[in-house]
Amino acid sequence: MRIKEYKDSCKGCDISREIEKKPGGIIDLEGDWILNHYAGDEGFLGWMALQPRFHRMKFTDFTDDEAKALGKNIQNINTALCEYWSIHFPEDPVEKLYVVCFHESEEYHIHIHLIPRTKELGGEDPTAYMAWKTFKRTEKEPFPQEYRITIKDPSGSLIEDQKVVDLMSSLKGFLLKKSAK
Repeated sequence: MRIKEYKDSCKGCDISREIEKKPGGIIDLEGDWILNHYAGDEGFLGWMALQPRFHRMKFTDFTDDEAKALGKNIQNINTALCEYWSIHFPEDPVEKLYVVCFHESEEYHIHIHLIPRTKELGGEDPTAYMAWKTFKRTEKEPFPQEYRITIKDPSGSLIEDQKVVDLMSSLKGFLLKKSAK
């Protein structure tokens, strides 16, 4: 059995313990997973970060419960994002959810980016928008204005962008209903 512990020098563990605040807060998920809205400069509305609650540096570090819950959590988040988009952006549905995993640094434990690609983001050529091109795409048009978020002020302090807060609240309600079933 893997130990359920945090590492003091890990920003992922700080997020789990809510020492490092995230816009809209975090959502507790099944199997000791948490979800937060990604707060990187290249992020946009709906770009999520999924991580185990406890310090894990590789997939083989997961407990059986963590490993079993991962796929179901991704599936539920995908469904929740699609539902949110169908209500708030009915003309621009989520067509794909990119699932990208990073665990290269000792600074963050393993975390998974869940990046929605909508019809508009795909445009005429869906390959024009791909996860690894996001930073370039978010710097300029035709990136949709309604998906742009402001999560930091000029000093780098966290701002609670209302669009992110609303999305996180909606996702939390949806995901809580799913886990109760």
